Amino acid sequence: MVVRPDVSIATVDIFTHPDLTRDTPKRNWELLHKTKYENDCEKIVRLLYPEVDKQLSWLLQYAPSRLTGTGSCVFAEFDSQKEAQSILRQLPENTTAFVAKGQNISPLHQKLARIFADSKSF
Repeated sequence: MVVRPDVSIATVDIFTHPDLTRDTPKRNWELLHKTKYENDCEKIVRLLYPEVDKQLSWLLQYAPSRLTGTGSCVFAEFDSQKEAQSILRQLPENTTAFVAKGQNISPLHQKLARIFADSKSF
């Protein structure tokens, strides 16, 4: 589920904030899957934008949830579409959200791979 708080985030405010972590070690793909994911921008966004903090706190009651990049959207990972739809019906008033299906491979990448494969057959 993706929730869109009614706020615009000034990315420059996030990247120039003095408390932004700037020395997070790089992790390879394998390590990313074995260790806890953390968005260094999330702490700053939650501090500067209370509406994002409020929406993320609400979502975290139901499922693992994170900030999208520098925001302002937040998302939760549910085990099923049915579960996500159930939580969607409980949204606080004046909240915009939708249920999305996760993709392991971008549809654009899939299409490009097919085009490339087709071009090799000529």
